[in-house]
Amino acid sequence: MIGIRALLLNTLIIIASILLYQVSWSDKRKSEVHNTLFISLLAAIAVVLCMTFPFRFFEGYIYDLRFIPIFLSLFYGGYRSLFFVSIVYMGYRYYLGGVGFYASVTVYGIFIPLLIFLKAFYAVYFRRGKIIFGVLFSLSYSVTFSAFAIWDQIHKVNTVTNTLLEFTSIYIVINMLTMWISIYLIEEMIQNKRIRQEIQRAEKMYIVGELAAAMAHEIRNPITVIQGFTQLFIKNQIPENKRAEYLQLVVEELGRVELIITEYLSLAKPEKEAKTQIEMGELVREVIMIIEPFGLLKNVEIQSAVPSPLYLSADPVKIKQCLINIMKNGIEAIEGNGVLRIHVEKKNNDLVIEIHDTGIGMTPEETSQLGMPFYSTKKKGTGLGTMISYRIVEGLNGRINVTSEKGKGTCFSIILPASHEDELLC
Repeated sequence: MIGIRALLLNTLIIIASILLYQVSWSDKRKSEVHNTLFISLLAAIAVVLCMTFPFRFFEGYIYDLRFIPIFLSLFYGGYRSLFFVSIVYMGYRYYLGGVGFYASVTVYGIFIPLLIFLKAFYAVYFRRGKIIFGVLFSLSYSVTFSAFAIWDQIHKVNTVTNTLLEFTSIYIVINMLTMWISIYLIEEMIQNKRIRQEIQRAEKMYIVGELAAAMAHEIRNPITVIQGFTQLFIKNQIPENKRAEYLQLVVEELGRVELIITEYLSLAKPEKEAKTQIEMGELVREVIMIIEPFGLLKNVEIQSAVPSPLYLSADPVKIKQCLINIMKNGIEAIEGNGVLRIHVEKKNNDLVIEIHDTGIGMTPEETSQLGMPFYSTKKKGTGLGTMISYRIVEGLNGRINVTSEKGKGTCFSIILPASHEDELLC
């Protein structure tokens, strides 16, 4: 039918602008000023494109959906956005020319001030009924503009053709439908973003609650021991030959509380990393020197294989902390004599650090819980060390894969982006 193709193209332009805003801007955390500028820019582009691909029923009159982006710029961008889009609209409409220019200016001069008045003095109703206001606005201005065209045809040829009446009816309906679809899409987009933010906030609060509860539980155990021994000391109910032993237990439990708090703070408030180029062979040797006395104490042999040179861009302190935590867990998992193997290699663009122990191993259910707050397979473990290791690796855009079998041991594969040669020359 006459004119439908051009009007539907205008509808597509407006909807595409809305979707472009959602994809490229609304999901990003930007300031209100930048957000308004982007809305103004998209609305102005939509107005120009709608007027560039209009339907010309007769000379001088341009039928398009230009007023919808103008309306949306006021709704969602504010008065500054409306002012910018209005300047673009007036300038481009004057450039296109034709007798319809005066009708356009008249319609604009009537309805836009009216819209501003309603938004200013009926703000509550305006926010709640955007779709109703939008549809009524599109109905009003499209009927008024069509009336100008009909009156102009009567003035020129003393009659109104059925074709014009048919087209204006279609024009009014498409205006209303496009306005409804546009506001509905934007409102759904805003609502979905709000729901996502609420979900993220709820998830964070849930994690904080779980972490706080688990931490309280972990600290309560040593505090209970300390409190019990302290009461016995106060009541002088401890034999003289047991005092030194019990005092040592109190000191150990205090150390355990300090360890839990220290690990929690390093998890909750991570320090800014100072990345440097690390030669992995040298770093692994340093870590082995630190952990080897603990391995000897547990009758565990530590073996390593690191082909040189292999480089990694990271904070060496953090990487050492990660490796020490995992290696220490591996040594503690070995009952009696055993071996802890560290192997480093480069696969494609990744650096793979494998830490394999011959310990008691874990079930698939246990490995799936690794990295969770205060989850540990050890009787006196807090799980924070493993969680911190996971966080360090994730902070470097890496990942940890764990394979384990009961009675045969566990292998931690730490996969990190390797440094390239051109980075080393910088």
